Amino acid sequence: MKKFSFLLLITLLLLGCQNNSISVKAEFAKLEANSEASLRGLFVVDENVIWASGSGGTILLSTDSGESWKEMKVQGAEENDFRSIYARDKNHAIVFGIAGPDFGYSTTNGGESWEVVYRDTTAGLFFNSLKFADDRHGLAVSDPIEGKFFVIRTEDGGATWQRVESLPPVEEGEANFAASNTCIEFLPSGKAWIASGGKAARVFYSEDFGLTWDVAKTPMIRGTASSGIFSVAFQNDKAGAVVGGIYDQPEINTNIAAYTVDGGKNWLSSETMPAEYRSCVQSVKSGTHSFLFAIGKTGCDVSTDGGQNWNFVSEDGYYTFRAVPGELSGFAAGSEGRIAKISFGHQ
Repeated sequence: MKKFSFLLLITLLLLGCQNNSISVKAEFAKLEANSEASLRGLFVVDENVIWASGSGGTILLSTDSGESWKEMKVQGAEENDFRSIYARDKNHAIVFGIAGPDFGYSTTNGGESWEVVYRDTTAGLFFNSLKFADDRHGLAVSDPIEGKFFVIRTEDGGATWQRVESLPPVEEGEANFAASNTCIEFLPSGKAWIASGGKAARVFYSEDFGLTWDVAKTPMIRGTASSGIFSVAFQNDKAGAVVGGIYDQPEINTNIAAYTVDGGKNWLSSETMPAEYRSCVQSVKSGTHSFLFAIGKTGCDVSTDGGQNWNFVSEDGYYTFRAVPGELSGFAAGSEGRIAKISFGHQ
């Protein structure tokens, strides 16, 4: 594995620690995946097992913490773009593509073979994100069909899917973004959130594993097809954050982040914004240490107060990020097959 690394020290106030500033260290190590695909799907099972997916029907798997990678293609789907991926372990995974009619595929043998688990001939489907709360309950969302987001849910680990009809209608020009497979958040408690952009920037929320939904407005930037909320993450049932901006004007950082403390019913603008447009936000947690990490094609930022304030970390840009469960580390993926391991530390 080739590595380049650099240390970036920023002084942050840790959530819950009054008048005690602490330095956060972020170390980036570039990994050689030997792929040219644009990678927007990423799932980290543990420190060793990492799945990634993207353009050209590409699916990547590492079982040694990114030291080596196996590239796979789904037969007949070599031209699809797998923007979404979920995995249980090194053998079991599900990918969703943006093109159909065969959208969802699963493997039980580490990618040696794949079978279709979701097929739909509805015109206009474009799946943006897939998220599982646990090994059984999952949600996937497509751009609107007949005035509502097209949401499907599973209760059997992805073997079968049913459409959810109870979503509130979308506003004209409202859509989702398939930028990082994070426009859905779904927790084991059954709480779920779907973020939107375009002419509206709202958060749809459910408290019953996606059966019924309400919607809340946010102060996020909106108005063009490339603006709005690109990603949503929750640290628990109440505390969450959204990030985004304008994809083709990443330097604009007015109203590109917001946070909630009541489960997504109400949203407030961040007091200090990320430096630029961000396509992904995720929670990083190990023991008593917990923070939010946001990344995009032009850099990344950290928030230690639930998204109220953001601190710039690096100009190193990737599309998406996932934390290693229970560790202060994670993996990022982006354009031209780029993957990096990120290690966080406190001093």
